[in-house]
Amino acid sequence: MKIRTGFSIRTKLLLVGMLLLLIPWMSYQYVREMKTYLLTGQEQALSLTSRAVATVLHDRPELFNEESQIDPSNLDDNEIYAAPLPNYINLNGDLSDWGEAAKQAEQFLPTPGEQPIASDNVIEVKHTLGYRGNFIYALFEVLDDHVLLRPKKFLRVDAADHIRLTLQDPGSSPKRYTLIAREPGRMSIYLMDQAWQYPISGEPNYDLAAELSLTDDGYNVELRIPRFMLSSDTRISMMVVDVDDPESRTIAATVPTTPQSENDELSKLLVESPRITKILKGLDRAETRIWVFNKDKRVRTVVGNLVTEVNDPEIDKPSNETGLDYVWQMVRYYYSSALQTIFTYIIEQPSSELADRSIEERNDKILQDALSGSISSDRRPSLDKQSTILMSAHPIFLGDGILGAVVVEQSTNQVLRQQRETLENVISVTLLVLITVATALLIFASRLTVRIRRLRNATETAIDRDGRIVHQRLNAEAKSGDEIGDLSRSVSNMLGRLSQYTSYLRGLPDTLAHEVSNPLNVVNSSLHNLSEEIPESANSKYMERAKNGLNRIGMILRNLTEAANLEQAMQSETRETVDLIELIENYVDGYSFSNPEQRFEVLIHSRPIMVEIAPDYIAQALDKLVDNAIDFAAPDTAIVFKLRRLDNFAQIDIINQGSRLPEGMAERIFEPLVSLGRKDAQKISLGMGLYIVKLIASFHGGDVIARNLLSSDGVIFSLSLPIHDPQSQSYAYQN
Repeated sequence: MKIRTGFSIRTKLLLVGMLLLLIPWMSYQYVREMKTYLLTGQEQALSLTSRAVATVLHDRPELFNEESQIDPSNLDDNEIYAAPLPNYINLNGDLSDWGEAAKQAEQFLPTPGEQPIASDNVIEVKHTLGYRGNFIYALFEVLDDHVLLRPKKFLRVDAADHIRLTLQDPGSSPKRYTLIAREPGRMSIYLMDQAWQYPISGEPNYDLAAELSLTDDGYNVELRIPRFMLSSDTRISMMVVDVDDPESRTIAATVPTTPQSENDELSKLLVESPRITKILKGLDRAETRIWVFNKDKRVRTVVGNLVTEVNDPEIDKPSNETGLDYVWQMVRYYYSSALQTIFTYIIEQPSSELADRSIEERNDKILQDALSGSISSDRRPSLDKQSTILMSAHPIFLGDGILGAVVVEQSTNQVLRQQRETLENVISVTLLVLITVATALLIFASRLTVRIRRLRNATETAIDRDGRIVHQRLNAEAKSGDEIGDLSRSVSNMLGRLSQYTSYLRGLPDTLAHEVSNPLNVVNSSLHNLSEEIPESANSKYMERAKNGLNRIGMILRNLTEAANLEQAMQSETRETVDLIELIENYVDGYSFSNPEQRFEVLIHSRPIMVEIAPDYIAQALDKLVDNAIDFAAPDTAIVFKLRRLDNFAQIDIINQGSRLPEGMAERIFEPLVSLGRKDAQKISLGMGLYIVKLIASFHGGDVIARNLLSSDGVIFSLSLPIHDPQSQSYAYQN
């Protein structure tokens, strides 16, 4: 029977246990769907917020007046405001176009630096900022007793009076610019290194523009900065640097014109409407940014920020714990670390930093729709592609007209963070349950497998290789109350019934012989009496046939009872140590004498080979094998006896040329009542001869097998007997 290759019970249970992975997968799909609903709800909330902000600003044109003045009392320490200018500024040294803004310029004095300021050094700066259109303007009126311009063929740009400008966007490095001039007029502007000594590229920056004009007591500088370089989050710093000594060209003093904070943070430049900003301050929420535009798409104010600090809890590797607490903390640490690694691959991570567009880049379609009177929502990626921004725009009405628009933005980081937390909790608990269940299944499957294998081994050893029942009862799992215990008890009952049936079969020949012998004796005595009463019948051919029949029946009965009697007789038989080579040679001589027409050969590999046997029974076994070989030997071929020693066994091979064993008969030929057809049909064969050979071999601790010859047609019977070991007085049994 062909056995299909399959998985073990342990593997099958583990595969079934893997179905538990469907639970975290379903949870993952559910949370993904939940994200869609959360984003929809977030968009609706943004729409309500934009509507509320627009409602506050409806019909209030004064809030969009560019001439609104800044209230200095509302300034924060690190904020500077750019006032609206009445005109565009021409960079020509003429300060008349600055109007009242020039008069409101603030005065700044030098601050102590690394070098002390000389007492006779005169340096003072009046500074103001303003905006008009798409530009921010800065005015520096410098009072300097020694104006020192940049000499020709001098590479360093910090060796003359100059102005330093620093711009820094969130999450990026600061950009340093130096404004310097060789002569009055348009100044050169360079992007500088960190030490403010040399330009990075040597090429001047043409986005910025500045004009220097000399005065009687110093010089004036007008600076123009395009607003695309100053987003709502851009920080700014400006400083006038004074160099007086034409020989050493060292810095004599520095005059910052922007607030100096303790943590060196740059100042924030505000150009929005302060009144609108004040109104929207109350609506400022985390991760929400509110834009207010006028009808010309110019930003009036921006409130809020899309970036919030994310404080993810971190589990530190335990170091101070001892005992079970240390083991538990280590398990918890590595379990959390492994989960975090998995989460980075399957869960979208919210960005902790977000870079978004500047003020001048706002030209969204929803803004155009809002300025057209439509309420709209949209989604867009952030500038760094790290997050998605939800937007909702609402028009600000002035009667039936449009005064401006409100755009409310919010990143999806909050939803992603909630999704991540939910997924982490679900997956963590599910994986813990999965590991527990899988471990339990593995232990259960292992124990089940061990029990089944123990029952299998007990069942296999209950019957020996010859089919005889060795144990009628299995002890393995016999006391178990489950199905395996029932199977063990069922097999025991089956073995018991099979043993009874086998005993019946073994006793059947004796019973049959006993039952047949009585009528056979009656017939035999009747024939004898008939021959006495009628003498002429003794010579009758019918009398002769009757006697032959009786003799054949008697031979059958003797064959039937021979095996049973042999087993009983061998139990009391004593063994003796003999040289097997000498014994076989004597037997072969006898076979040659009794079978003159058959040729015998003996091949001996080594001598002597001492065995402890019952010689009469070995002779009986050899008689059976020789009779069998003669019956199936081809004409004019010899029957070969080959004797050799194999490890601890002596092997007698009896080889005859002739017909081969049918397929499958090599194993069954030693079973009782199994016989092959013989050449001499007159011979009676009940299939007990080779069975008796098997009994004799087993009685001596040996074995007998049969197989076909590989090189030619014929059969070889191999009878193996244990070598006599005088040291241990024991027999080595063949496996």
